[in-house]
Order: sequence, then structure tokens, then C-alpha cells
Amino acid sequence: MQIGVDELFQAKGRWWCHLLCDDFSQQGLEQLHRFAAEIGLPRRAFHDPSGQPRPHYDCTPEMRERALEHGASPLTRQQLVEYLQRGRSKIVLPAESP
Repeated sequence: MQIGVDELFQAKGRWWCHLLCDDFSQQGLEQLHRFAAEIGLPRRAFHDPSGQPRPHYDCTPEMRERALEHGASPLTRQQLVEYLQRGRSKIVLPAESP
């Protein structure tokens, strides 16, 4: 599993980025939460909007730098899309009951 941060973008008058992993399984998300806690990101910064799964943490520029210092990979927009695709491919859907 890999953890990355995308490029900074401006929204609501501030600069932001996303911290995410490329494995949206339960284990992958647990590792993402541990990494976020290690760099000081509060759990309230975690979002998993409904629709297509895209679990991530919203980060400030300072948190982005901290994530990079702790081993997160810098992601271009294309690499972000690839992370999302890989992450979604690792979700195990519950089996249908008879």
C-alpha cells in the first residue's frame, strides 16, 4: 500500500490538498488513519463522500509538507486518478446472501 498527497489547489479562499492511499480495503484505510495520526492530522479531516469511493484527508500546505517528510509520495493529478482506481479495485464487496 502507498500513501500520497496531491498538488495544492485553492478552494474557499484557502490552499488544500488530499492525503490518500491506493488501497481502500479495511486494512489499507487503517494504515492511512495511522499515518494521518502520526503526522498530527485529526480524524475530523477524513472524508469519504458518498458515490464513487474516494476516502481521503483534507490537508493544509503545512500538513502536506509534514506528510512528505514522513514518506508520502507527491502525486500529480494523473497519479491521483491512478491511486483512486487502484484503491477502488481493492475493495471487497460483501457476498450476496441467498
